Order: sequence, then structure tokens, then C-alpha cells
Amino acid sequence: MGYLVSKVHLLAREEQYRAYIATCAQLIAESTAKFAGGKTLKQSYIDMMQRQSKQAMQPQKAKKEERSPEQIAADILNALHK
Repeated sequence: MGYLVSKVHLLAREEQYRAYIATCAQLIAESTAKFAGGKTLKQSYIDMMQRQSKQAMQPQKAKKEERSPEQIAADILNALHK
């Protein structure tokens, strides 16, 4: 149990570090863009990661297979022979 707790703490610290570095890079890029008249991202790293994790937690609808079994087998064989 101690290993799991320490692993969770380590992952949390790594994520905090990534967020800190991304925020620093974003501030540097914004300062440079303002000086040069360029554009910047509208979202922060944390916002993008939160949106990505929410999307990953939502159930995905399976695509309906429209190929016949023979076509699937032929596609697999073709891929193996390449």
C-alpha cells in the first residue's frame, strides 16, 4: 500500500511540474508574441489536459463494421504480406 501511495504522490508531483513548465513557456510565448505582434494559444496546459481526461472517461461508441468477413480476412492477409 505504501508503494501505491508514493507512486500517486510522484505522479502528482510530475503533473504539477509539467503544468508549471507549460505555464512558464506559455507566459514567455505570450510576451514574445505581444512584442512581435503574433498570436498565442487561448487555452492553458491544464485546461487541455482536463478536457482530454474528460473525453477519455466518456464511453466510446464502437464503429459498425461494414466490411464482410472475407474482406476483413483479405485486408489482414494483405497487411501481413507487405
